[in-house]
Amino acid sequence: MTKTALVLALLALPPAAPADQVFSLVLPECEAKLELRSAEDEVAIVRTPCHLSLLSLANLLDAGLREWFPGESLSLHGVYLGRLMDYPDWSQALAGAAAQAKSWNTKRGRPSKPGESENRRVQRLLNGPAYPQPLAPVFARYGLSACIGVVEKVLVFEAKEIGGDLAKAVSGNARLPVDAQIWLTLKPLSQGCED
Repeated sequence: MTKTALVLALLALPPAAPADQVFSLVLPECEAKLELRSAEDEVAIVRTPCHLSLLSLANLLDAGLREWFPGESLSLHGVYLGRLMDYPDWSQALAGAAAQAKSWNTKRGRPSKPGESENRRVQRLLNGPAYPQPLAPVFARYGLSACIGVVEKVLVFEAKEIGGDLAKAVSGNARLPVDAQIWLTLKPLSQGCED
């Protein structure tokens, strides 16, 4: 499934449509859910009413996928994660990676390369220095890599607005990406997440 087809399939789903299969897990932060719908049975959807750590997200995905796909084969091609800010440690990692990257212009709050899309640059950062390592073993058991395949609606804030340790480490006026709509695309381990 192409990125565009995945996005169109998810956008075509009504937001209030009930899931055909729902896996719930009580995590330290709250009870979160993993959903499958027959309308798009190759995509799982994460639903969380609270912010989750990457470790909690990995636990939700691992438990849900083991329930639905107990063998070594996974028929999913993607996972919709929602907003990056729903995973604060990951959001901070992205901002930190952008602050260090020559490919991100911290003064202008956009990629350094003229004409490069913010979505594309953030996707590369999320598949590179800000990769969510706790997710790797969840999909590796199926022989897959969890790659950040689609990034949309990147939001940029000044470091002083982001707060945390990042605000102390970089200029308070540095403009960094901290949020976006994100999807995982599952690829064979041998392929990796490079373009």
